[in-house]
Amino acid sequence: MLTPPSLALISSPPHHRQRTLLGQPDNLSVSEVLAKLPSADDVQWGLRRREFVSYVQPKFDLRTGQVNSVEVLARWHHPLYGVLGPATFISVMEHEKWLDKLLFELMEQSLAWQIKLHDQGKLIGMAFNLSLSQLMSDTLINCLETRLRRHPLPLSSLTLEITEDGPSSVCATSVEQLNRLRLLGIRLSLDDFGTGYSSLLRLCQVPFSEIKLAKEFTQFTDVPSRYPAVIRNTLALAADLDMQLVVEGIETVAQQNLFSDMGAKIGQGFLCAKPMAIDAFERWVQNPYSYCQTRSAI
Repeated sequence: MLTPPSLALISSPPHHRQRTLLGQPDNLSVSEVLAKLPSADDVQWGLRRREFVSYVQPKFDLRTGQVNSVEVLARWHHPLYGVLGPATFISVMEHEKWLDKLLFELMEQSLAWQIKLHDQGKLIGMAFNLSLSQLMSDTLINCLETRLRRHPLPLSSLTLEITEDGPSSVCATSVEQLNRLRLLGIRLSLDDFGTGYSSLLRLCQVPFSEIKLAKEFTQFTDVPSRYPAVIRNTLALAADLDMQLVVEGIETVAQQNLFSDMGAKIGQGFLCAKPMAIDAFERWVQNPYSYCQTRSAI
């Protein structure tokens, strides 16, 4: 297993963590305590103890319900508060520059699982989130290249979803790093398209192979507005650029039908499935069609 040196496990007295998490007035509710979590020490301890776990959410064919790929998402299996979502820890990780640690932890778990599923006869594509700010690190890219070159499955089955985290254009260093990864055979996806600072400029600067239309557009397709026109033009843009378009936030059959009729092929959202643990997905994927609505069943 290749992990950056900073991921090495470091022991820390459990009682110290108890004081960090539970050193609150007795009259605070659990929700109030959680509102004060996590501190940087708490998150660091969670990383060292490998409490951050890969969850996956399927991407599905809008017409057939078929699932061939997933997005890998992080969940914190907190020893005191159960499963916590990214809103409770991502901002701390960004501030402390620990997103690389999280990426490698999720990747190690998920790639091992992808190999296991492949051995069972099913190749599931996997997408990981990577922010533009992370691309400034040569160390990260070098570690990624080394790790991915050892992966026995086609790297075209892996996608990096690039998230926008600032108003500036992609600098030359970021473009060079992305091209290095693209030359390995990895697919690049522009996440949350339409809501960032300069998404159209990103498309011109980086060799993306996928656009993910932000869920904000999905929510307003059932009311008179300009949203459908923007969506139709985004679909046309993706086709002209020879990119796949994934529609985020599909929660109703009506949304599924509308986007399918408009020409979209791939969706992601609660209509198909919520994010789930890897072992749950292994059971789920044996018969996903009972969960994903299909046009023939509508």
